[in-house]
Parts: sequence; structure tokens; C-alpha cells
Amino acid sequence: MTSGLEDLHIHSSYSDGASEIEEIVQRAVSLKLKTIAIADHFWPSMGSRKGGANVIEQRRYEIETCRNDYPDLTILDAAEVDIQSNGELAPVAGGLEQFDLVIGSFHWFTDSTRWASALVKALRKNEFQILGHWDGYLSSYREEDGKIAAEALADSGVAIELNGRYSVEHTGFLELAKSCGCVFSLGSDSHDVNTVGSLNFQVKLASSMDLNIMKIKQ
Repeated sequence: MTSGLEDLHIHSSYSDGASEIEEIVQRAVSLKLKTIAIADHFWPSMGSRKGGANVIEQRRYEIETCRNDYPDLTILDAAEVDIQSNGELAPVAGGLEQFDLVIGSFHWFTDSTRWASALVKALRKNEFQILGHWDGYLSSYREEDGKIAAEALADSGVAIELNGRYSVEHTGFLELAKSCGCVFSLGSDSHDVNTVGSLNFQVKLASSMDLNIMKIKQ
């Protein structure tokens, strides 16, 4: 059951998704989702096919059109950007502040020590609101690194994504994060209209672990 839920991680054909924005919106409306975030990659982040201010503006125009046509659905103009090894976020034409929501994600394989170090540096910049598929590229995990990351995420208020595309390998980190007071978000990481709103696993995981799911202010 997806009715009333928020899917805060969906890719369109403006990056590595297969579906047009209106197709995604129509699917979300049919599922009675409450909020969606169209979160594309833009050059030079991994997965980007297009970049530049003109492309971003054209995409925004389509989102605005859908907002007018489907007023009962909250549609966020979002971006997924790479967290780089030095803790910097990959740049986007026009800056990150133009988006309603920014997902910071790792797209390079790393051990948890380098992961935690880069994450802590990135969090200090206060440029993103969700950590996407947090363990999707972890080659190894140590609890002491997880504690450093969880404390920094809690202090920053950045949500930890429960992602539908990557299986959770290190549930111990979620327990740590919960104990530190972290919040969590739901995202299908959909790349095709048929997986928009695919949140069943994430909802069950959040329920079983009693995780605090963030809510987007309308």
C-alpha cells in the first residue's frame, strides 16, 4: 500500500531514468502518493546524461506544468549529487540552492573509514537533506565508523534514505543511527515508471525497527 506515502527519490529521462516527468507524475497520482521528488543527476555527477542551466530550466518548467495539472500531488524539484572523496559535493549549474531537495550520494566504492570521513566533511557544508543509498557502495563496514557517521547525521538533521534499489547490508548502522536520533526517508530510486512508489520493503523495514521517517512540509 503506497497511498499517502512520500517517494523522495525518482529519476526521469533528464538523467538515467527511462520515463518522462509527466509519466512519473501520472503513475504517482494513480498510486495516491502524497509527495514525490524528481531527483535527477546533473553533470558531472554519475548517471548524468545532460547538464547545464538550460536543461535544468526546461526540466523545472515540466515540473511546474505538472504541479498545475495535478495540484493534489506535491512534486519536488530535486537533484541527486555525488559526494566526492574530499567531502565536496559535485557542482551543478546554477548551484544547489535552486532545488527543493538535494540528495547526496556515494557512487564510488569505499571502506567505511573513508566513507565516514568524506561524509562528515560533506555534512559540515549543509548542502543536502538526504543521504542516498547510504551503504550501496560500501566495500566494508566497521561499527566505529558507523558511529561517527550516525552522530554527524543526527547533528546535521540529514535523513538517511531507505532505498528500494540497494539491499541493506549493515542493519547495525540503522540501529546506531536510531539511537543517535537520526531521521530516515523513503525512496524507490526508481529509474522506470513501473517502480515509482515501490516502497513496501522500506516501509516494512522502518516499521520493524521503529525508525523515525521524515515528513516533507507541504
